[in-house]
Amino acid sequence: MPRAKRIEIKTHIFNRKKYKIFICPFDGLCDTAPQKDGSLSLYILVDLSTKDGLITAVHEALHAEDGGMSESKVDKMANEIGGFLWRLGFRLKV
Repeated sequence: MPRAKRIEIKTHIFNRKKYKIFICPFDGLCDTAPQKDGSLSLYILVDLSTKDGLITAVHEALHAEDGGMSESKVDKMANEIGGFLWRLGFRLKV
């Protein structure tokens, strides 16, 4: 796994499972294979102040909520929800 830095939010619970949250230089990944300590990992795009970063965060959160959802369905939902949140003005202030 490429090196990723931690952000302010360190963990989040999705569907009753605790995930460690990392910011990374690649598009994103929801790692559902437990680590040695039993935790799961969620990697999201490094620039959360951009629309792509917001959509990536939504995309990976959807995977964490329902790992059985198809990639095309997750992608469609993430783009629609992320686009809606972006239009509402949601941004990470840096």
